[in-house]
Parts: sequence; C-alpha cells; structure tokens
Amino acid sequence: MTKEVSSYRWAMVALTWLMMFALGMSWFCFTPMMTILAGNLSLSLEQLGILVAMVPLSLVAVCIPGGMLADRFGVRTTVLVGGIIMGVFGLTRGFATDFTTLAVTTFLCGVGYSIAYPNLPKVTGVWFSPEKYALASGLMFTGMEAGIASSLILTPAILLPWTGSWQHVFITVGILSLVIAFIWTVLAREKPNASPGSFQTTSHDETKGAPLRSLSTVLRNKHMWVLMLTTLFLLAPQIGLLGFLPTMLTSKGFEPTTAGLITSMISWCMIPSSLVIPFISDRAGRRKPFIWVTSLAATATIYFAGTTTGMFLWVSVILYGFLIGSMAPIVLAMPVELVGAEYSATAGGFILVGGYIGAMIAPWLVGYLSTATHSFLPAVIMCTVMTGIDAICGLALKETGS
Repeated sequence: MTKEVSSYRWAMVALTWLMMFALGMSWFCFTPMMTILAGNLSLSLEQLGILVAMVPLSLVAVCIPGGMLADRFGVRTTVLVGGIIMGVFGLTRGFATDFTTLAVTTFLCGVGYSIAYPNLPKVTGVWFSPEKYALASGLMFTGMEAGIASSLILTPAILLPWTGSWQHVFITVGILSLVIAFIWTVLAREKPNASPGSFQTTSHDETKGAPLRSLSTVLRNKHMWVLMLTTLFLLAPQIGLLGFLPTMLTSKGFEPTTAGLITSMISWCMIPSSLVIPFISDRAGRRKPFIWVTSLAATATIYFAGTTTGMFLWVSVILYGFLIGSMAPIVLAMPVELVGAEYSATAGGFILVGGYIGAMIAPWLVGYLSTATHSFLPAVIMCTVMTGIDAICGLALKETGS
C-alpha cells in the first residue's frame, strides 16, 4: 500500500462516518416527535410502533439484494444510489397527511437506507488490514450513533422550534442527507488504486454469477446463521427501547427535551465503547467474550433503564449504551472474518436481515403490548429477555479473532 493510499483510507473512514451519520439522523429524527405526530395525525401507540418498524422492514426486504449489488457494481455506486433514495423520500415524509402516506414514505426512505447501510462496512475489508478491522469498523460506526443521538437532542431542542413543524423537520433532514450523498459522490473511492470522482466497476467476466455465488457462500456457512441470530437479539431490544423511551419518559412527567437528552445518552455512550472495546478485541485477538459477557451485563441495565427514574435512570442508560456500543462494531467486523472481503457485502446484508427482523418486530410489539396493557412494563420485560437470549447466541459463535 502506498503512502497516499495509506493516508486516504482515513478519508474513507471520514466519508463513511458522514454517511452513517445521515442514516442515523434520518431514521431517528422521528422518535422525539411521536407525541406530536400522534396528536396531529390521530395515531395510536401501535401505529407509532409500525412507523418505527418501517425502516427495519425495508432492511429485511432490501439489504441482501443491496449487498449483492455492491458485490457486483461496487460499494461507491451502490451507496450513492442508496443515499439519494434515502434523502429524497426522507424529505417527502414532510408532505405526509395521514398514517398511510407517512408509512409509505418512511418505508421508501428505508429502502435507500437498506441499500447503503449493509455496504458501508465493506470499506473496512477493502482499505484496512485484518488486525484493524474491528477498530476501523468502530470508527465508522460512531457516525451512526452520533446521528441517532443528535436527532434525539436536536429535534426537540432546535429543529422543531427553528422550523416550526414536524413537516419541516423531515424536509430539513432529507436535504442534509442529499448534501452528504453529494460529498460522497465527489470524494469517495471504490478501492485503494482508484482516484476520487471516478466510478469503478469490475468487468462482466469477473462478476458474472457473482451475486448468486456470494449469496450461496454465505448461506452455506453455518457460523453466519449464528451471527445473524446474534445480530437479531442485539438490535431488537435496542430499537424497541430507543423507539419508545422518549414517549415512556414523557408519560412519567419528563419534558420532551429532557426525555430526548436522556435517551440520547444511550447513543452518545455507544461512541467511546465502539472505539475502545474493538481496539482491545483486536489486541487480544478475541471476539466472543466481548459479545456474550457484554450482552449478559446489558440484560440488567436495559431493565433498569425502562423502569427507574432519577439518578438510577441516568446511570442505567449510560451503562446500557456503553455495553451495546462495544458489540455492534465487533459483530459488523465478523462477516469479513468468516467469509472474506470478496463476499463481505452480501454477508453484511445477511446478518442485518436477522438484526432488522428483530428491529422490525420489536417496536410493533412494544406498541401493541403498551396499548393492550396500558403499561410499558411488559414491553420492558420483553426487551430484557431478548438481551439475555443474545448472551446465549454469543456463546455459540465461532471465535474469529486472530
């Protein structure tokens, strides 16, 4: 690797971080406005849960084909297409008039998310050596968490007062996503020997049958199935809690801005752990202990985050964020280690299907249980049990560390 390429890999990390930021901001700018949307559009908690689940639903439907497209046409082109779709339909959410139109535009925004997201971790395998996979993945992953945390704080505190309505918040975030997609177009490189601003694809002979071959390779790997289940029980309780915690807290008497700040602490605390723990994992040459032990500890903190108030609530959300933040980049690095960089985009799409099946079902179940029981407690218990199951899945994983 030349000195120029060695330096530019960090530029690729920065560009990937920006794309991750746009993904997180576009998805979670919705959750601090749930009470307002419920009042303006006459939505029930169950319908709100369905809306939170629209992005995961699109991921389940699209992320494997999206990964296959990147294996065929390259990450740069595929991520660009996803970013444009996400920005355009994220913006059109601001013109929704009822539950149906908001659900459809949110799903289509999620289609763009689903095309871009599973392919961004492939940058790790192309630009970094194996011993740096988890660290580079952690650096990129902080963009997603910064986007989520920023949306939870900025939406109630700045965007809503500044723009004047939930419609204008969606339009503003959609425009931001399109601006970041343009930056990606100008500066992103496909691989180390590419130049900025030039799209690169492999020849037809090189890629003929590659999508089906990559999918077959992934599906025949039993360890990928265990990793997929691990991702499912990692994301399901996380999205179930993040999607409704602001509403849960406001129902307990918290101001919306305070509720958003408390919820955002989960994402903010994921950032340092997604850098520190993957670095330790790389140095130790181990992956499994950093998944199952962490999941076990997170089981207690997610329960207390959903049931307590005062200082104990703050401590619980901080610890929960730190714990789950350390797992995600390690899990995202493992497909490269299990099947190699050549099929890593398809493998990344496969594990995200599992993760987002859980993330699709969990918000709906939270809304349904809360409506049926007139309490958030059954939903909190459900998320706690799911986190405990994730610890069992982590024990069953193949060790891929060096």
